[in-house]
Amino acid sequence: MAGRVSQSTIEQIRAASDIVDVIGNYFPLKRAGGNHVALCPFHKEKTPSFNINPQRQIYHCFGCHAGGDVFKFIQEYEHVDFMESVNRLAERAGIVLEFEQNPEAEKSRRLKDTLYKIHEQLAQRWHTVLLNDAIGKPARDYLKGRGITEAAVKEFRVGFAPPSWEDTVNWAQAQKHDRQLMEQAGLVASKEGHYYGRFRSRLMFPINDEQGRVIG
Repeated sequence: MAGRVSQSTIEQIRAASDIVDVIGNYFPLKRAGGNHVALCPFHKEKTPSFNINPQRQIYHCFGCHAGGDVFKFIQEYEHVDFMESVNRLAERAGIVLEFEQNPEAEKSRRLKDTLYKIHEQLAQRWHTVLLNDAIGKPARDYLKGRGITEAAVKEFRVGFAPPSWEDTVNWAQAQKHDRQLMEQAGLVASKEGHYYGRFRSRLMFPINDEQGRVIG
Protein backbone atom coordinates (compact mmCIF):
# COMPACT_ATOMS: atom_id res chain seq x y z
CA MET A 1 0.00 0.00 0.00
CA ALA A 2 1.17 3.51 -0.72
CA GLY A 3 2.84 5.57 1.98
CA ARG A 4 3.03 9.34 2.24
CA VAL A 5 2.64 11.59 -0.77
CA SER A 6 6.12 12.42 -2.02
CA GLN A 7 7.41 15.91 -1.30
CA SER A 8 8.12 16.46 -4.98
CA THR A 9 4.45 15.78 -5.77
CA ILE A 10 3.33 18.20 -3.06
CA GLU A 11 5.57 20.90 -4.52
CA GLN A 12 4.22 20.15 -7.99
CA ILE A 13 0.66 20.60 -6.71
CA ARG A 14 1.64 23.81 -4.94
CA ALA A 15 3.18 25.22 -8.12
CA ALA A 16 0.04 24.35 -10.10
CA SER A 17 -2.34 25.86 -7.51
CA ASP A 18 -2.03 29.63 -7.62
CA ILE A 19 -3.43 30.81 -4.33
CA VAL A 20 -5.27 33.76 -5.88
CA ASP A 21 -7.03 31.50 -8.39
CA VAL A 22 -7.89 28.90 -5.76
CA ILE A 23 -9.30 31.33 -3.19
CA GLY A 24 -10.97 33.38 -5.92
CA ASN A 25 -13.11 30.35 -6.75
CA TYR A 26 -14.69 30.56 -3.29
CA PHE A 27 -15.49 34.27 -2.99
CA PRO A 28 -14.79 37.61 -4.74
CA LEU A 29 -11.36 39.19 -4.39
CA LYS A 30 -10.35 42.78 -4.96
CA ARG A 31 -6.93 43.86 -6.15
CA ALA A 32 -5.08 46.18 -3.76
CA GLY A 33 -1.69 47.10 -5.18
CA GLY A 34 0.25 43.91 -5.71
CA ASN A 35 -2.02 41.92 -3.39
CA HIS A 36 -5.67 40.92 -3.24
CA VAL A 37 -8.09 41.56 -0.39
CA ALA A 38 -11.50 40.29 0.69
CA LEU A 39 -13.80 40.02 3.66
CA CYS A 40 -12.34 37.32 5.86
CA PRO A 41 -14.22 34.00 5.60
CA PHE A 42 -13.08 32.98 9.08
CA HIS A 43 -14.65 35.78 11.12
CA LYS A 44 -17.31 38.45 10.75
CA GLU A 45 -16.13 41.84 9.57
CA LYS A 46 -17.31 44.84 7.55
CA THR A 47 -13.93 46.05 6.31
CA PRO A 48 -11.73 43.65 4.30
CA SER A 49 -8.74 42.49 6.31
CA PHE A 50 -8.13 39.23 4.47
CA ASN A 51 -4.97 39.70 2.43
CA ILE A 52 -3.52 37.42 -0.27
CA ASN A 53 0.08 37.82 -1.38
CA PRO A 54 0.53 36.22 -4.83
CA GLN A 55 4.32 36.57 -4.76
CA ARG A 56 4.70 34.65 -1.51
CA GLN A 57 1.63 32.47 -2.24
CA ILE A 58 0.20 32.98 1.24
CA TYR A 59 -2.85 34.55 2.83
CA HIS A 60 -3.16 36.43 6.10
CA CYS A 61 -6.03 38.03 7.96
CA PHE A 62 -5.08 41.10 9.96
CA GLY A 63 -8.29 40.73 11.97
CA CYS A 64 -8.29 37.12 13.23
CA HIS A 65 -4.69 36.28 12.23
CA ALA A 66 -5.68 33.25 10.18
CA GLY A 67 -3.05 32.53 7.58
CA GLY A 68 -1.02 30.02 5.65
CA ASP A 69 -0.46 28.61 2.19
CA VAL A 70 -2.91 27.18 -0.33
CA PHE A 71 -3.07 23.80 1.44
CA LYS A 72 -3.81 25.49 4.76
CA PHE A 73 -6.60 27.52 3.19
CA ILE A 74 -8.33 24.40 1.86
CA GLN A 75 -7.95 22.75 5.25
CA GLU A 76 -9.48 25.68 7.12
CA TYR A 77 -12.17 26.61 4.63
CA GLU A 78 -13.31 23.07 3.77
CA HIS A 79 -12.70 21.68 7.28
CA VAL A 80 -10.52 18.82 6.04
CA ASP A 81 -7.12 17.45 7.00
CA PHE A 82 -3.89 18.06 5.12
CA MET A 83 -4.07 14.87 3.06
CA GLU A 84 -7.56 15.70 1.83
CA SER A 85 -6.44 19.21 0.89
CA VAL A 86 -3.65 17.63 -1.16
CA ASN A 87 -6.15 15.29 -2.83
CA ARG A 88 -8.53 18.11 -3.75
CA LEU A 89 -5.85 20.39 -5.15
CA ALA A 90 -4.26 17.51 -7.06
CA GLU A 91 -7.61 16.68 -8.64
CA ARG A 92 -8.14 20.34 -9.51
CA ALA A 93 -4.73 20.50 -11.19
CA GLY A 94 -5.02 17.10 -12.86
CA ILE A 95 -1.97 15.76 -11.05
CA VAL A 96 -1.61 12.07 -10.20
CA LEU A 97 -0.38 11.51 -6.65
CA GLU A 98 2.93 9.73 -6.23
CA PHE A 99 3.77 8.13 -2.92
CA GLU A 100 6.89 7.37 -0.94
CA GLN A 101 6.93 3.63 -0.39
CA ASN A 102 6.75 2.32 3.15
CA PRO A 103 8.55 -1.06 3.25
CA GLU A 104 6.41 -2.43 6.07
CA ALA A 105 3.18 -1.28 4.46
CA GLU A 106 4.28 -2.78 1.14
CA LYS A 107 5.08 -6.09 2.86
CA SER A 108 1.64 -6.10 4.49
CA ARG A 109 -0.03 -5.38 1.15
CA ARG A 110 1.77 -8.25 -0.56
CA LEU A 111 0.76 -10.62 2.23
CA LYS A 112 -2.89 -9.61 1.93
CA ASP A 113 -2.79 -10.03 -1.84
CA THR A 114 -1.35 -13.54 -1.41
CA LEU A 115 -4.05 -14.49 1.10
CA TYR A 116 -6.75 -13.19 -1.24
CA LYS A 117 -5.23 -15.29 -4.03
CA ILE A 118 -5.20 -18.44 -1.90
CA HIS A 119 -8.83 -17.98 -0.85
CA GLU A 120 -9.87 -17.40 -4.47
CA GLN A 121 -8.01 -20.45 -5.77
CA LEU A 122 -9.33 -22.77 -3.09
CA ALA A 123 -12.89 -21.48 -3.48
CA GLN A 124 -12.66 -22.22 -7.20
CA ARG A 125 -11.25 -25.71 -6.54
CA TRP A 126 -14.03 -26.61 -4.11
CA HIS A 127 -16.58 -25.25 -6.58
CA THR A 128 -15.14 -27.49 -9.30
CA VAL A 129 -15.19 -30.49 -6.96
CA LEU A 130 -18.88 -29.94 -6.29
CA LEU A 131 -19.79 -29.52 -9.94
CA ASN A 132 -17.64 -32.16 -11.61
CA ASP A 133 -15.82 -34.59 -9.30
CA ALA A 134 -17.21 -37.97 -8.32
CA ILE A 135 -16.34 -37.18 -4.71
CA GLY A 136 -18.79 -34.30 -4.86
CA LYS A 137 -21.78 -36.40 -6.02
CA PRO A 138 -23.29 -36.91 -2.53
CA ALA A 139 -23.23 -33.14 -2.03
CA ARG A 140 -24.79 -32.57 -5.46
CA ASP A 141 -27.54 -35.06 -4.65
CA TYR A 142 -28.14 -33.35 -1.31
CA LEU A 143 -28.51 -29.93 -2.92
CA LYS A 144 -30.80 -31.32 -5.60
CA GLY A 145 -32.97 -32.88 -2.91
CA ARG A 146 -33.19 -29.49 -1.22
CA GLY A 147 -34.39 -27.90 -4.44
CA ILE A 148 -31.17 -25.96 -5.06
CA THR A 149 -30.49 -25.79 -8.78
CA GLU A 150 -27.15 -26.05 -10.53
CA ALA A 151 -27.66 -22.48 -11.74
CA ALA A 152 -27.86 -21.29 -8.13
CA VAL A 153 -24.76 -23.30 -7.24
CA LYS A 154 -22.86 -21.62 -10.07
CA GLU A 155 -24.19 -18.15 -9.25
CA PHE A 156 -23.08 -18.34 -5.62
CA ARG A 157 -20.01 -20.48 -6.36
CA VAL A 158 -20.99 -23.08 -3.79
CA GLY A 159 -18.26 -25.65 -3.24
CA PHE A 160 -17.59 -28.92 -1.50
CA ALA A 161 -14.54 -29.64 0.68
CA PRO A 162 -13.50 -33.30 0.28
CA PRO A 163 -13.51 -35.55 3.38
CA SER A 164 -9.76 -36.23 3.46
CA TRP A 165 -7.83 -34.55 6.27
CA GLU A 166 -4.89 -34.21 3.88
CA ASP A 167 -6.72 -32.89 0.83
CA THR A 168 -6.23 -29.15 1.39
CA VAL A 169 -2.66 -29.67 2.59
CA ASN A 170 -1.80 -31.69 -0.51
CA TRP A 171 -3.46 -29.10 -2.73
CA ALA A 172 -1.45 -26.31 -1.10
CA GLN A 173 1.76 -28.26 -1.62
CA ALA A 174 0.94 -28.78 -5.29
CA GLN A 175 0.28 -25.05 -5.64
CA LYS A 176 3.53 -24.27 -3.79
CA HIS A 177 1.69 -22.39 -1.04
CA ASP A 178 3.54 -22.31 2.27
CA ARG A 179 1.80 -24.35 4.98
CA GLN A 180 2.28 -21.65 7.59
CA LEU A 181 0.67 -19.16 5.22
CA MET A 182 -2.25 -21.55 4.73
CA GLU A 183 -2.58 -21.73 8.50
CA GLN A 184 -2.52 -17.94 8.72
CA ALA A 185 -5.32 -17.89 6.15
CA GLY A 186 -7.36 -20.13 8.45
CA LEU A 187 -7.57 -22.95 5.92
CA VAL A 188 -5.37 -25.52 7.65
CA ALA A 189 -4.43 -26.21 11.25
CA SER A 190 -1.46 -27.93 12.82
CA LYS A 191 -0.88 -30.19 15.80
CA GLU A 192 2.55 -31.36 16.86
CA GLY A 193 3.95 -30.34 13.50
CA HIS A 194 1.26 -32.14 11.49
CA TYR A 195 -0.92 -30.05 9.20
CA TYR A 196 -4.50 -30.91 8.26
CA GLY A 197 -7.40 -29.21 6.52
CA ARG A 198 -9.87 -27.31 8.67
CA PHE A 199 -12.79 -27.89 6.32
CA ARG A 200 -13.81 -31.45 5.42
CA SER A 201 -16.96 -33.11 4.08
CA ARG A 202 -18.92 -29.91 3.99
CA LEU A 203 -20.52 -27.49 1.59
CA MET A 204 -18.57 -24.26 1.26
CA PHE A 205 -20.13 -20.86 0.60
CA PRO A 206 -17.47 -18.25 -0.24
CA ILE A 207 -17.78 -14.84 1.40
CA ASN A 208 -16.77 -11.87 -0.73
CA ASP A 209 -15.87 -8.34 0.27
CA GLU A 210 -17.26 -5.24 -1.46
CA GLN A 211 -14.57 -5.60 -4.15
CA GLY A 212 -15.58 -9.16 -4.95
CA ARG A 213 -12.53 -10.76 -3.33
CA VAL A 214 -13.00 -14.03 -1.45
CA ILE A 215 -12.21 -13.39 2.21
CA GLY A 216 -13.65 -16.51 3.82
